[in-house]
Amino acid sequence: MSRTPLARPRGRLPQRVYWVRRVLVLVTALAMVFAVARLLGSGGGAETDGTATITAAHPQHPRTPSPTGFVGPVAGPAVGTPSASQGTQTPSGSPTPLATPTGPCVAADLTVTPVITTAAAGRPIPIGLQLTGTQPACSFTVSPKTVVLKVTSGNDRIWSSQDCHKAIPTRTVAVRSAAATTVPVTWSGRRSDSGCTRTTAWAEPGYYHALAAALGSAPSDVQFRLTLPSRPVVTKTAHPKPTPTPKERSTGTATATASASVKGKQSACGGDNAC
Repeated sequence: MSRTPLARPRGRLPQRVYWVRRVLVLVTALAMVFAVARLLGSGGGAETDGTATITAAHPQHPRTPSPTGFVGPVAGPAVGTPSASQGTQTPSGSPTPLATPTGPCVAADLTVTPVITTAAAGRPIPIGLQLTGTQPACSFTVSPKTVVLKVTSGNDRIWSSQDCHKAIPTRTVAVRSAAATTVPVTWSGRRSDSGCTRTTAWAEPGYYHALAAALGSAPSDVQFRLTLPSRPVVTKTAHPKPTPTPKERSTGTATATASASVKGKQSACGGDNAC
């Protein structure tokens, strides 16, 4: 018995069959490319990550030779501590810290300047003594033995702290070259005598000179004006008179008329002029 071979279709297949085959081939090729790229990428990334981790864990420092010949890493500045090149940083707008006294002042290097803002005759006069020096900061004891203040008018010596010792307070202050230190002093406004009595005359209004100095230094001379004291203002209170009522007005008119009649009769007929 003979076998009949299977019949195969002849001619072109439908267009859809060709498109399906093309899509399958394209998808297979893309899958192979993606698999190869994934394999190569995972292997290279592991080595890169490992290298980066080691580098971060062991940073390299510049090596400089030490005096003993040993070469090692140079220690960097501590975290949170400013380096010497940066200096002391202060917030914006805040004042610069003043220098701290490192020792006593030399009196010859000090300048004492009297400052008078208001001065009226017949009352005490406040005076501020501003101290400055040549050193960044030093300590100085202000007292009647170290500072002198005088008030003069030409050759006339009006007042002196050498007569009134209690006018200069005794205190230790910091004197700086960058900022003046003010010590308050009060002049009685009177002339002074050897006993600093309170019976001396008041200084008259006019122009005067205030001289101040630390013993051993050059004095500072400031001119000021002693003005007239302000006069107190007296305000007079008005007291209005009450308005009379109509009855009081009529009574007052009648009384005035009668008085005028009597007065006129006396004036015409009384005295030397008899009726």
